[in-house]
Amino acid sequence: MDTTTASHAALTSFEPLFTNETSEFRHPSDVAGRLAAPGGDGSAGERRALLPAGDVTFLFTDIEGSTRLASGLGAERYRVVLHRHRALVREVLRAAGGVEIDTEGDSFFVAFHDAAAACAAAVGIQTALRGAAWPDQDGAPLRPRVRMGLHTGEAWPSAGGYATPEVHKTARICSAAHGDQILASAACAAAAGLPPERMRRLGDFELRGLPGATELVQLRAPGLPERFPPPPVRPRRHNLPHALKPPVDRPDDARELDRAFAVSRMVTLSGLPGCGKTTFARAWARKRLSCYEHGVWYSKAGPDLGKALLDALDLRSEPLREPMRTVIDHFRDRQALLVVDGTDQLGAERRNELLLLLESCPDLHLLAVGRRPLDLPGAVKRALDLPSSGVGAAMLAGFCEDRGAPWTAADCRGLAAAVENFPPALLALADLVALASPQAALRRLRDDPVAVLDAGGRFREAIDDAVAAISGPARAVLLELAGRERGASVDEVLDLCRQRDGSLEALVELVDAALVVIERPAMDQAVYRVPAPLRWLLAGPDAEPGPAPLTAGFAERLVHPVAIDAPRLKAVA
Repeated sequence: MDTTTASHAALTSFEPLFTNETSEFRHPSDVAGRLAAPGGDGSAGERRALLPAGDVTFLFTDIEGSTRLASGLGAERYRVVLHRHRALVREVLRAAGGVEIDTEGDSFFVAFHDAAAACAAAVGIQTALRGAAWPDQDGAPLRPRVRMGLHTGEAWPSAGGYATPEVHKTARICSAAHGDQILASAACAAAAGLPPERMRRLGDFELRGLPGATELVQLRAPGLPERFPPPPVRPRRHNLPHALKPPVDRPDDARELDRAFAVSRMVTLSGLPGCGKTTFARAWARKRLSCYEHGVWYSKAGPDLGKALLDALDLRSEPLREPMRTVIDHFRDRQALLVVDGTDQLGAERRNELLLLLESCPDLHLLAVGRRPLDLPGAVKRALDLPSSGVGAAMLAGFCEDRGAPWTAADCRGLAAAVENFPPALLALADLVALASPQAALRRLRDDPVAVLDAGGRFREAIDDAVAAISGPARAVLLELAGRERGASVDEVLDLCRQRDGSLEALVELVDAALVVIERPAMDQAVYRVPAPLRWLLAGPDAEPGPAPLTAGFAERLVHPVAIDAPRLKAVA
């Protein structure tokens, strides 16, 4: 098969992409031919009128190792190779309607009205180069190995060329390719309508001098090589925000999360406000980068979950297509971890979208972070337990550091232990500790715990929000448990609640919401207990220390949210 026939066959293999009735495709006689025609005046105005505008696909090509090739061949034979290379490239460009913008040495810069035509031209050029005769060295042909980069973006001609970042992006994509390889941006592949069998997704990469990440694909065609080394640019492996300061290490919680992911691809992480859910989730995910070939990705949950994920992944929305479908296509063949923060705010429809995403992407893992766990089939629930004494002290010291106070974790250990390392209480104490000292705050806490914790009203607000979010049965069980300083076993909970329907489910809900902690004495039943700061607040200022019956103030505050929740109240009765 001669060179012309081979390049024509390559173009034909892309013919369904090459013919696009809605494109602005122009025959070479109307574009490239006129630019080179002797009758044309060659003016800048005529050139601008013929250059593609709007959605333009750019092609950059150059010969890999051209200096080494020229040295090996010598000046005369290299001129023959360069002339033949240029002739073959221009022959294919004329057939594909490409507009040659610039040629320098062994490089070409070309613009196309149609992305499919540009992809077909790139394949045609590689096929023609592989089928041509070339000088040899010691019996081996010294064929030029050309690397190519394609990208589609909005561009408008100016002064006979283009002044747009899209041109720089195309040049960077070409630099990322190897000899004989065609790389394209995902935007170009989408504009060309490339089917999966005509491309191989390589992942997201950071191109030098350009913001964000660019997804690269390798074009595939019969007769072209398939295997290449990774692109010589840094892959984008995550979008996790960089912490302003080192997070508090929580090894026990990290191990629990690892165990959860060992049995399920979907894990929900819940906890009270201020407990460090987001910080912990990001730190844990960052340490798992090596476990996921295609990276770790973080997104806030929003009203339109699909759009929020597109923004987090730097993906473009597609016309007439649901954003979540684009996200599913992105993750379908990728091994990745997705962290979605704030999932307790998602409605049923959006939660089902997350389930569809996991069902459609077999190698995707999901960590859903929120105040409440997601109730989805197959999800493993993990609540951030009360921090250990060391972690709680470090958290309080960190809150103080944010306020400019120099207290260390060792300084804060006694005060943190006094509030049982309860995160909302630690956060509530931070202002006083920063202004006074941990010792002064501890003395005041012993005198009047409620006044100290709720001095600014934020502690009560955090607890009110947490209580308002749980069901009526859970509030009723919390009401019973709060009167028992040492907590209760499951049997005792059932006795306290008089075998009320849903008591066990309500207890699970309280654990998920971190309003009840679990203590496991050796060889005995687990004990479920309301943390002391929560008991102090709800029991009111007149409560006596130690085990005591519920005060009227406590009952009024806790039962009132139940009373206004009519459907759930019926379930309690």
